[in-house]
Formats: sequence, C-alpha cells, structure tokens
Amino acid sequence: MKSNTLKNLALRAKNRLLHKNLRKDYSTAEIKIIDTNDSEFVSKVKEVISNEETAYSPLKYLMDDSKLLSLDAQGKERYLLQTIQKYKQAREQIERENKIC
Repeated sequence: MKSNTLKNLALRAKNRLLHKNLRKDYSTAEIKIIDTNDSEFVSKVKEVISNEETAYSPLKYLMDDSKLLSLDAQGKERYLLQTIQKYKQAREQIERENKIC
C-alpha cells in the first residue's frame, strides 16, 4: 500500500515536470496582500527603534505569538518573511519622514 502511494506521488510529480501547463491546476496558494500603510504597525516600529531593549529582537516584538502558534511550518515561514518585509518598508518610511522634518 505504501509503495503504491509513493509510486503515485512520484508519477504525479513527473507528470507535472513534463507537462508544465498542468501547473495551473496545482496552484491553490492563497496570497495575502500586506497593507504597507498600516499605522499601528508603523507606530510599533517607531517604538522598537526608540527602545533599546526591543531593538535587539524587533521581529519577536512585532510578530503576533498566538497567530504564529496556530500556523504550520510553511505558514510560520511565510508569516516571518512577510513581517520582515513589512518591517523593512515601515523603517524606510520612518527614515524618509525623519529626513523631511
């Protein structure tokens, strides 16, 4: 039974490689757009920048622990990368605002 399942999975993978147009059928990923103008997140980033204690681990402070625990491994990785990107954008926005003032 196990070998049949493995053979079936290998055959499906081979077919996906051979028939690239089938990839449309397998793309079921959900994409979440992150709002870059999130004022609450930007205020947290400002607090992280000004506070020396949280400056060493800003992502731990910015990420929601309950949300992180509810995700699987891929979801955790995706959430981490999204938070890093959002943090970077917010920090750049804050730096631009500080240059203007």
